Formats: sequence, structure tokens, C-alpha cells
Amino acid sequence: MSDLSRKRCATEGSVLPYDIIFKILLLLPAKDLSKLSVVCKTWRRLISSPYFVQLHTSRCETVLTFLKHAVESHPNTLSIDDTNNGRFTLFKPTFEKGKRHIYLSELKDKNIEISDPHVSGFGYILATCDGLVIATNKKGTLLVVNPTTRKLRQLKQGTIVRNREESYGFVFSIKAREYKAVHLFRDESGHIDSEILSLKTMCWRGCNVPASGLFRDFHHKAVAASGVLYWLPGRHGVDYVVSMDIEDEKFVRKPLPVNSSGLNDRLIENGGLLTFVGQMTVYRIQLWTLKRNKCEDEWVKMHTINMDYDITGLFPLFMTKNGRCLVFQSLNEAILKYDLEEDELEKVLEKGDQKINYRMSFQHVNTLVSWDNFGPVW
Repeated sequence: MSDLSRKRCATEGSVLPYDIIFKILLLLPAKDLSKLSVVCKTWRRLISSPYFVQLHTSRCETVLTFLKHAVESHPNTLSIDDTNNGRFTLFKPTFEKGKRHIYLSELKDKNIEISDPHVSGFGYILATCDGLVIATNKKGTLLVVNPTTRKLRQLKQGTIVRNREESYGFVFSIKAREYKAVHLFRDESGHIDSEILSLKTMCWRGCNVPASGLFRDFHHKAVAASGVLYWLPGRHGVDYVVSMDIEDEKFVRKPLPVNSSGLNDRLIENGGLLTFVGQMTVYRIQLWTLKRNKCEDEWVKMHTINMDYDITGLFPLFMTKNGRCLVFQSLNEAILKYDLEEDELEKVLEKGDQKINYRMSFQHVNTLVSWDNFGPVW
């Protein structure tokens, strides 16, 4: 930084009180804060402080993240395809055929906006939590990356499953003060096994094995809510969810409020709570939220969506942070927003010819979170 920049930073710091600067920065998106963290040491310490990161994360809106092949050149893109010496580098602004980039999709009023964090070389996204993404690159290397800050770390490989009969969960442990990845997989004998990776110690270890028959398949992604991982254990026709509290690491069967009979039934996270979106009839969808009542979990009916036409093709994607709107994708790939207060379903405009298959996307938030500077805000 030049002497002029240092003086300017010092002058601004003396004119505006620290708490005012804190409040102003808190209003900015994570991608801008990542750039502002290099303005001066004072701002860097503030923006990277655990308290600021927690408070900023609590204000971040839910987005979706997905992979897509790039169709044009992307300058200053971080490639997560490690080189022979194990380094991850920026590549030149030339189009590289076959590179899968990560994209972010955000709902803004009546529009869907797609943004590109300029990170490429992905194989698969496996799980997300608090703005962090566990993924593989094209070589199969296991990584954790924050697409917004472009900070990444290579993880140790767990049990390799050839047929992808597996599921990853990603969650923060309050007790251990660390992020943990849970890997469920079907072994060669056909039994379900499990293991846990600590991002602090970088070691995999075995944990409690799910009871026989608890999981039918791994069609549904794991959903994390307030330190607990949840799975729908089958494609349809199930009457329970499987939960695992990361503190006791036990797989527990919890009854659903109604049977899951629709192919598009899904679990989604909303404000730290688990919500079940279930297709009741051709014209009706119900939303149930799992809440703590004294010492027990209890399903509470949140809303019923009633339409006078067939809505069985609606696939639930996510709920907005305020819990007011539920976003769907239809069979023809249109994006629809249902307002729970106004009881209205309307189409959301997409900029450009995106045609994204959001069924392959993951819930995400754009944050400054790292695996070593954060604890959840619940």
C-alpha cells in the first residue's frame, strides 16, 4: 500500500468512529468486504474478526450454488485443479474447454441474478455450510472452499466409493468449536457405514453406524439445521426422517408429520429450523417446521399451498431468510416464488437464457466464513 493510501486510511479512521465504520461495513456484501479487507490493517482486523463474521453472516440471504461449464473466457479465475506440486493457481483469461465453474443464483425481488465467483475446475459439489463448500476437483481431490473469499484448503480423502452410493453432510459443532464433515456410504457388502472428518485435526474416524434398513438410498441431500443433520431416507413413500446431532453422533429415526409420497418432497433449512415441504394432493402442498417444545421436537404446520391446477411438478429450492417466500422450479425449468403472506405464486424473471437445472444445486450463503474464524449464530 502506498504512503498516500495509508494516510487516507488513517485519516478516515480518525474522522469516523470505529462503531460507525463497523455498521457501514456490515451492510456491504461479502464479495465487496473481501476486497475492502486490504485497504488497511484496521479494516482487515475488523472484517476478519469472528464477531464481525458472525454478525454479517446472520444478515446474509440464502442463495443457490451450482456447477456449470463455462462458455466464455473468465479472467483471474482460481483453478482448483492442483498442479503437480500441489498448488492451486490463477489461470490466464483464456477459455478452457471442459472446466466446470461454480455459480451463485440469488433471488432479488422478482428477478433471479446469476453471479460468477470465478472459481473453476470442479468435479462435484458434495455439501455446503455457512458459505463453505466441500467439493472435489476434476482429479477427485477433496477440498473445502469459500467461493466468495476464494480461500481453499485440501482435505484428506475418506473412504472411496466407486458407485457414488454416498452422502456428505457438513455442519458446525458448537461443543468442539469446529466444522465437521459426515460421510455416509454403502460398502462393497451392501451395508451403510459412516465416518466423520474434523476440519481442525484433518483426521477421519469412524462413528456410529446407522441401523440396518434406516436408509433406502441417498437420493436426498443432507440438510443441516442448528447443528443437526437430516436426511429423507428414500425417494418417496417414507414416514420418517433420519437425524444426526453432531454432538452425540447418533443416527435417530424421527417420524414425519405426514407421509412423504411425492417425488418432489424435500427438506429445507429456514432460519436454523428444518422445514418439510410435502405434496399432499395434486393441488396441495404443505409446509411443516420442526420446533423444540420443552425437551422434545415437534412438527408444526407452517402453511398450506392450495391451487386449482396441477402443482405436482413444483420442486422446492429454498426459503428466503425472512421465511416469507418459498422458491420452486417447475417441470419446464421456470422459477416460481410463492409468497406465504399474500398466498400468491408468481413467475420469477431470469436474466438471459440460463436454463439451469436447480435440482442439482445446493443452498448457500455468501459469507466471509473460514474453517478457523467462525461459530454459528443461532
